[in-house]
Amino acid sequence: MDSTTLKLDTIVSDGVGASEFGVREIKLKGDETRHLSEQIQAVNFRMRISPVGYNSDYHVAGDPTLLVILKGQIVVTLASGHSKGFGAGDMFVAEDYLEKGTEFRSGLHGHKAEVVGSSELTALHLKLERR
Repeated sequence: MDSTTLKLDTIVSDGVGASEFGVREIKLKGDETRHLSEQIQAVNFRMRISPVGYNSDYHVAGDPTLLVILKGQIVVTLASGHSKGFGAGDMFVAEDYLEKGTEFRSGLHGHKAEVVGSSELTALHLKLERR
């Protein structure tokens, strides 16, 4: 992270129904002791615990949601087969969705997640907005 921009991994829609990894940049302002973003509104938050071996079906986030991994490890795999791992201290925004009228097809759309390693997953889900 440089001193003026925080880069967050994202899971976004490519505009034609497939999910892909991307980056969201958040501008920070400050001095040599701290850098802060502008206030970012949020809708709600939830806490999550999932056991080792948890493996979801393919799905889309729908509403943009910031996930902060507090404990454990999760691997997110896109329908394209690309995957990324996230562990304690990592955060990312899941914001993939389907356009109105598009029927969800597992393995073609979205992403899935699997808890790996030897520790259960503890995460914070912060819904940023309603789509």
